[in-house]
Amino acid sequence: MEVWRVVVVVATLVTVTTAETETLKGTTLWTDSEAFKLEMENWFNGSPEWMLKNLPLEMLDGGGDDDSRSISSLEWRDVQGAYLPSTDPDIVYNQQCRQDVNTFLSIMENPELLNVSNEDVFWLLFMPDSWGKLPDGILYGNIRPWGVMEECTIIDVNISLPFGNNLSFESRFQGRYCLVTYKRQGEEQFQIPNTDHLTRMGLGVGVLPYVSYGTCMPSTCTAEDLQVSIEALRGNESDLHVDCYLKDEEKPLYSWDIVFIVFLAIMGTLLFLASVVDIAINHFNKQHFRKGPLKFVLVFSAYNNLKKIFHHNTKEGPEVISCLHGIRVMSMCWIVWAHSYAFMPSITSHLMHIPQLTDDLLEQTITGAVFGVDTFFFLSGLLVTYGLLKQFTKTKRINWIMYYVHRLIRLTPPILVTAAFMATLSRYTQVGPLSKNVERTNIQMCRNYWWSDVLYISNFMGFDKSCLAQCWYTAVDTQLYVVAPLVFLPLLYRPKIGLPWMGVVTLLSVMIPMIITGVNSLPTGAIAFAPEADINIETYTTPWYRASAYLVGMWGGVILHHFRDRELKLKVWQAVLGWVLATTVGMLVVYGMVDYNTIADPEPIPQGVSIAFDGFGRGSWALAVLWVVFACHKGYGGVINSFLAHPCWQPLSRLTYCIYLTSIPIQTLYPGTQYILIYMNHINEMRSKLGDIRTRPRPTQTSTPLRLPLHSTPLHSTPLHSDFHSTPLH
Repeated sequence: MEVWRVVVVVATLVTVTTAETETLKGTTLWTDSEAFKLEMENWFNGSPEWMLKNLPLEMLDGGGDDDSRSISSLEWRDVQGAYLPSTDPDIVYNQQCRQDVNTFLSIMENPELLNVSNEDVFWLLFMPDSWGKLPDGILYGNIRPWGVMEECTIIDVNISLPFGNNLSFESRFQGRYCLVTYKRQGEEQFQIPNTDHLTRMGLGVGVLPYVSYGTCMPSTCTAEDLQVSIEALRGNESDLHVDCYLKDEEKPLYSWDIVFIVFLAIMGTLLFLASVVDIAINHFNKQHFRKGPLKFVLVFSAYNNLKKIFHHNTKEGPEVISCLHGIRVMSMCWIVWAHSYAFMPSITSHLMHIPQLTDDLLEQTITGAVFGVDTFFFLSGLLVTYGLLKQFTKTKRINWIMYYVHRLIRLTPPILVTAAFMATLSRYTQVGPLSKNVERTNIQMCRNYWWSDVLYISNFMGFDKSCLAQCWYTAVDTQLYVVAPLVFLPLLYRPKIGLPWMGVVTLLSVMIPMIITGVNSLPTGAIAFAPEADINIETYTTPWYRASAYLVGMWGGVILHHFRDRELKLKVWQAVLGWVLATTVGMLVVYGMVDYNTIADPEPIPQGVSIAFDGFGRGSWALAVLWVVFACHKGYGGVINSFLAHPCWQPLSRLTYCIYLTSIPIQTLYPGTQYILIYMNHINEMRSKLGDIRTRPRPTQTSTPLRLPLHSTPLHSTPLHSDFHSTPLH
């Protein structure tokens, strides 16, 4: 019974949608031509004062420097230089553009022209109706009237109107939508109070162009025609951009696009063939083929890799620290959710509301996600150290060449593929008013600086010189991974020297950030919203500012290895005390800066607080996480361990590296896919960002599924694996 209902509903929707599409194509929305004619006459006979609510923000002063012109005196021709190119041949040399603009303006000024023909005239309403208009809520930050892009691009004009005295109008064009963004020379940009530091972070949140509005003009006109018209009316503008779009406009296919498409085709074919061979071997029970040359092909089998990804390991033992799966997934979700707030202001309709999103104790959870990154540094140090100690205990040797080579092999190919997509095919996802802005900024950065992510040096170059903004983490983690042997080599051969040496290095990891922050009077890099905050390469993306969490993880690896085959007995009060202290420290780190870390009504950050927070904050958070891992692994986690160690986390845990690589590209490209501004609040962000937490298995999978989590640790079916080389990949 339910099936036929679904069929009827779907058929009805298809029929209605098709009918609406055909109606729009014919530009005749009234079946009663007389009613349509009457509606048009009423509309055209209205006073020009209707434009009061249709003006872009820049026209509020009457246009130009002529203050004698008021809004109520504006005529249709006054939209030149704002909505339409000028018809002055000294300004616009494009004759066809001037002719088509003149046709539109002449008809609008002479409604009697409509009496000649009532065919193909609805575009006369579509064009001005699609313009960005003076919106409601300007004082609330609604300063970017984009208009309606699709209403403009469906226009298809083909008219020939005779008008006596040998006067006629002939025009054939489509609608060309343009988004105009600029600020006037000598003027301050519109700025959200207390957010200039967010712009220095490279997030583009604080300062936005004062003028940003959409317009619609004949396709015979170009962006240059509109730009020179704006400049003639307003004067030369700094940072003036006119981005125009046509319906179904084809984007050129460049050589690198073709190369990447060929690569994807080869990998897709290999993935398919490997899966077919894998299934055939199982079906015909020819397992001996797996040991021949086919083993190099079978590693790409989606059939085999998907089984490994979704495998649930329920084995318990000293080698399995199952709680790491839950910690890894929850930390990744926390980070992705927090990142989303950095990319939404560019498409938000209420900019002045953004400060209120940070002015609450619970909402400090958002900015507290910076410590979720330190969780991955901690996990990375823990698993590297544990794996090395475990291997050295068994074999008394370490293959240092493979220690480095294996890591680069596992991390670099996924970064290359993601960066290649962003630099090439990602522009085909951009369809909205901001799409060319995204191409001009984020996508172009990938074309220019993809190598900084591959070479793991982007953390020293800044967010504006990196393709994948999140790969500052991979760079820092790799740099710490490279020097880590210098810390624990003495531990392998001379434990009595190794432990004090690790203690000295740990102390330095605390002191160096404190000294740098104090000497240079820097604000702490552990918060984001405070006016004094300046998250940059000095206090946020340098390895010496992140080393403390990594070193706490190394200490955790030593402790776990020491108690690997030993039973630990704690009294109830000791276990309770450990959980109370860990919870208290974690809460203080995340919420302790609430009075300073807000946009709405912040308190100045004392220099002593910044120094202390940069020195002890990240290491303290890692210590709290270390207790969680240790207590859960040794049987003192209770219901918390049952939750974190549940097998349901394992498949997601194995995919966190993919989430890490793809979430920010998705969030970066998202503004370029939107046609209208949105309302940003916490509920909408949590709902929409569930879509950002998505991944796909790598087609280039090796003998085991992708194991690297966002910022660290291997992602095997068990969190601790003898192959320590598959460590963190943040």
